[in-house]
Amino acid sequence: MSPFRTAPTRIGLLGCGMIAHFHHLRVLRRLPGATLVAAADPDPKARARAQLAHVPTHARMEEVLGRDDIDAVVICVPTHLHAEVALAAAAAGKHFYLEKPIAINAQDAKRVSDAAAEARLITAIGFNRRLHPLYEQARALLADGPLGRVCAVQMAFCEPTPPDVMPGWKRQRATGGGVLLDLASHHIDLLRWFLDDEVAEIGASLTSDVTEHDSGRLQLTMRGGAEVQGFFSFRAGLADFLEFICERGTLRVDRHRTGLTFKVRRRLGYGVRSGWITPSPAVVAWRLRRLIRPSEDPSYRRALRAFAELLAGRPGRLPSLTDGALSLRTILAAEESAHAGRPVRLGME
Repeated sequence: MSPFRTAPTRIGLLGCGMIAHFHHLRVLRRLPGATLVAAADPDPKARARAQLAHVPTHARMEEVLGRDDIDAVVICVPTHLHAEVALAAAAAGKHFYLEKPIAINAQDAKRVSDAAAEARLITAIGFNRRLHPLYEQARALLADGPLGRVCAVQMAFCEPTPPDVMPGWKRQRATGGGVLLDLASHHIDLLRWFLDDEVAEIGASLTSDVTEHDSGRLQLTMRGGAEVQGFFSFRAGLADFLEFICERGTLRVDRHRTGLTFKVRRRLGYGVRSGWITPSPAVVAWRLRRLIRPSEDPSYRRALRAFAELLAGRPGRLPSLTDGALSLRTILAAEESAHAGRPVRLGME
C-alpha cells in the first residue's frame, strides 16, 4: 500500500484579507493535490472577494472548522488572532498552515506548539521566503563555500504603507502591528536558515513616527560570530534584501530583482568584479512567468504546494512551529532591548 495520500486534501481558508486575496486564494484554487472547500472571514468585503473566486464562504471561523469535509486549514487572519485560531484548529483536529508570526507573545506560541503536538497534527509556519527559488539558490551558494565564511550581513525590509490604507490592527503592537512582527520576523527566520545558526545577542531601537513601531533598527550577533545589521520600516522606500559579506566576496539576494548579485576580487589589479551565477531551473521558470505577471512572488505558491505535499505524506521542507517560536523569541528580545536601551543575550534553549 502506498504511504502517500492519493485523494486531494480538502482545505479551508481562514481569513480572506488582501494578502489572502492576492496569493492564498489564487494558489489554493489551483493547487495540485488539494481542493479548496470553503473560506471564512467576519468582514463582508473580504467574504465578497472570496466569493469572486467561486469559493463558499462563512462569516465565522468555527463554521469552517466544524465541517467534516475539511482536512486542513490555512490560517491568514490578523496577527493578534493567530494563536486563538490555531488553537481552535487544533481542538477541531485540523492540520494547519499558520501565517507568521506564530503569536504575539511567548506564552501563546507555546500553547500553539503544545496543542498541535498533543493532537499529532501536521503543521507549518508561513515563512514562505524560504521557498523562493532565488533564496534557495543563494543558500546553496553560501553552503557550497566558494565565498568562504560569512563575516557580516546587511539587510533591509521596507514596505511604505500610508496610514489611511494600513489595517487598524497593524497600527498597534498589542494587536500584532509594528515592523518587527510584520517585517523583521521574515528576515530573522531567513538569517537562521541561510546561516544555519542562531542569534546570540540582539540590540534594537524603535521609532513610532505615525503608527506604533513603524521603523526599527537591529544589531545582531550570531553564535557563529557573524555580525548583522538590519533596518525595517513602513515609512522608507520599498526594499527587501540581504547582503552577505564573506571572506572571499559578497552575495546579495534581493526580492525585487530576478538574479543574485555576486562580487569577488578582480583577478588582476585592485577592485571587485561580478561573478557569474547560472540561474537554477526554478529561477528560470520564475523569470518566464514574470513575463506575464511581472510582480509574481512564487514563494507563496511553492510554500502552499509544499504543505499539500506534506499532508500527502511526502517529505517536508517547510519551516516548523519551532522555527516560528524561535523567530518570535528573537523579536521579543529585540523589543526588550529597545525598551531597556541595551543589548539582550539569548539563552541556548
